[in-house]
Amino acid sequence: MDTAFKDNLDQYINKLQRIAIRLNGVRGAHPLRIGREGAAIAMRSARLFLSYCALVSLVRRNIELISEPFCVALVIIPVGWQLTDVKEAAKIILKDEKVRFYIHPETKSRRGWDIDPAEELIFGKLIIFATEGSPVHEDFELAATMRDRLRTCDVRHLRALAKLRGCGDISDNQAALIAEQPSERMEAIFRIGQPACRAALRLTELGPLRPVAEEVKHLDLSKGFGEAGDWAQELKKDLQDWRDGKLPWSDVDKGCLLYGPPGTGKTRFAAALAAECGMHLEATSISRWQSSKDGHLGDMLKAMYKAFAAARENTPCLLFLDEFDSIGDRSKFVSSYADYSIQIVNGLLECLDGIEGREGVVVVGACNHPERIDPALVRSGRLEKHIHFPLPDAQGRAQILGFHLPSLAEHPSLKEIAAKLPGKSGADLERLSRDARRVARRERRSVTIDDVRGKVEPLPILSEGYQLRVSIHEAGHALIAHALLVGHVERVEIFDNSENFATDIDAHGLTVMRYPSVPFQTRWEMLNRITFHLAGAAAEEVVYSDRSTAASGAGQSDFAIATEIAVEMVTRWGFGKSPYYLPGSINTSNPGELWRDHRLRAEVGEILQTEYARARDMLSGLKQTLVAFATELARHKRLQGDQLEKLWPVPSAPGDTEARNANRH
Repeated sequence: MDTAFKDNLDQYINKLQRIAIRLNGVRGAHPLRIGREGAAIAMRSARLFLSYCALVSLVRRNIELISEPFCVALVIIPVGWQLTDVKEAAKIILKDEKVRFYIHPETKSRRGWDIDPAEELIFGKLIIFATEGSPVHEDFELAATMRDRLRTCDVRHLRALAKLRGCGDISDNQAALIAEQPSERMEAIFRIGQPACRAALRLTELGPLRPVAEEVKHLDLSKGFGEAGDWAQELKKDLQDWRDGKLPWSDVDKGCLLYGPPGTGKTRFAAALAAECGMHLEATSISRWQSSKDGHLGDMLKAMYKAFAAARENTPCLLFLDEFDSIGDRSKFVSSYADYSIQIVNGLLECLDGIEGREGVVVVGACNHPERIDPALVRSGRLEKHIHFPLPDAQGRAQILGFHLPSLAEHPSLKEIAAKLPGKSGADLERLSRDARRVARRERRSVTIDDVRGKVEPLPILSEGYQLRVSIHEAGHALIAHALLVGHVERVEIFDNSENFATDIDAHGLTVMRYPSVPFQTRWEMLNRITFHLAGAAAEEVVYSDRSTAASGAGQSDFAIATEIAVEMVTRWGFGKSPYYLPGSINTSNPGELWRDHRLRAEVGEILQTEYARARDMLSGLKQTLVAFATELARHKRLQGDQLEKLWPVPSAPGDTEARNANRH
């Protein structure tokens, strides 16, 4: 910039206002009047405006080098400044030039760079933006014809921005303090029409507002993880023995499949497992492989091989593969893309136990639907250990909340809150903790138990009418289970959400069963199980001539379980109208495919309708007992042991006759 421009602030502001017009994309034959419209146009973004000003200065300092037809410019951006803003500003300045802009990654993995500089260096003009202090690929350093540091937040730029936005004057000290702030804070400091000096004063009073890195917290794998925690401790010991030369790698578990509903903490467990065992963590997913380059077969296989190669280079290593069920099953691929998918599965099999081996690499896969995975991938020697990750119970929920809220971990009310959150996943509880911390942070104080309570949505309290209806529903389940000898009814409960709360599952009522352990099931026993699951809705129809949504609407609802049993009867056990069984002929993990199979749908529908009618007919004959049972349940909220024995129908009841007939089949 020339001397006169430096010495004259008003002239400098005029210059920036002309820049602002370009920033806003205004096009026209006549320039806008500065006083009336210039400020509004300039204030599209405070941090973009400052990036633009700093980049203009950098370009002027290096104009001769940047003007060369072949130029590789390495621009170093101060920490705390967004590289994307600088890149956008560069596009505005050099919009008429054929220039390639590239944001350099801030870190590299232990195995090296994941980028290929040759893909960028083919361009004649290349501008690379890198964060100060972060490593830069050696090839970019070698090819650079220009290297300069971006001087953001020049005092003159800040004062000009303040005047353009109507933020008043700022002193040298205030400007220096503002210049130390990260770019994200500029919008708050230079709010249109608000004094920037006030924001600077608050910065002085509050001290540094940069987030302070919290002490790294580690999950205690010995608590709340059940079978997974036990396996983690065994693996840790085996790995240590392998390191010490006391145990051959052939005796160490090669892999594990973690499966369960979303949000239960499978990914977090894998990361904690790697830390606990002192292993390098290499985390990826099937979709990340798929999105590599153009997603062609060669690209995906290359990404897959690269992940396993990286794991072998960093042994001992835990290779975590998320979304493992999306790899599929070779027997269920549709013809349109079967070749592609089969080669992906074959490639993964080769990686898991190929000729190169994988000593020192433990593979952990995570998924929601294990039944969709090719059986060859989860047999012994591959992902041989299978661990179910269910939704956490009351104790597990308390431990998760305590992990995310360590200052409240020993607070007695935290367990009470956790007990009233059935059905919540680990991710749900993490979000609840985050919301509670946000409330405390905004008020600049420590988080309290009331902050947690305030973020828990209150459960609807059930009126006496609703309680009786739920009692009718659960009584239907219990009576049919007892009559058909489905299993032993241990207890029956309802929850009013006032004095009684569900702690195991998110439900208004519960019938807890203990099923007998049998070597196999008969057709009639499977039908009895279906009748039992449909009995709750049937009981409502018997008493109210209508049924509610209590029996459906979720993956583990009464109707869902009954349907799954009926589908298995037809497709797996040959209990349909024809005793055929052809492995792989039906993809039971694809609900859409099942729905389109008209023959299967008809057979399953007939089974469900027949068993629903049977449950309704049995309960119609037991209506007096049904109502008496429900009345007692509504009064006591929980029935078990001797309380139940007094409520079962006498031997002459129609249900007993039905049970005797059932057991003769």
